[in-house]
Amino acid sequence: ADSLPKPEDPSNMPYERFVSVYQSGPLGYLISTRKALRILLAHKIRDPRFQRLLAQWMGCLLALISFVACAFFLVPAFWAVSAFAPSICLFALFISFEAGDLFLQLALEDERFFEMATQSNALLVFEDDDQSLPQPGR
Repeated sequence: ADSLPKPEDPSNMPYERFVSVYQSGPLGYLISTRKALRILLAHKIRDPRFQRLLAQWMGCLLALISFVACAFFLVPAFWAVSAFAPSICLFALFISFEAGDLFLQLALEDERFFEMATQSNALLVFEDDDQSLPQPGR
């Protein structure tokens, strides 16, 4: 068991290598959405892309809550709750995807942001060497 090579620590990938692997080869990454949103709220609140994301999703949440409030008056409560529960889960899933995409985009653009993201374990980056899945373009 000691003869197995230790995998490279994903948090130690330098920024230049991160950008070059992202552009040229298979790159794996894990984004902790909770930590990513905390960093975005603390450090990128003035970024127009993040403000647009927040405004868009606050509008969607307001529309979802309004729809459910009206549904409680028009249909039985069981149906309204049955529609609201999956809707709020989908809302959380979609905001998680979009926040993760924005987080990765900001990490690619700014080396200091990348360093902060990897040091806080909000972003883990590694080269994807797994050839078991079909690779695009091959």
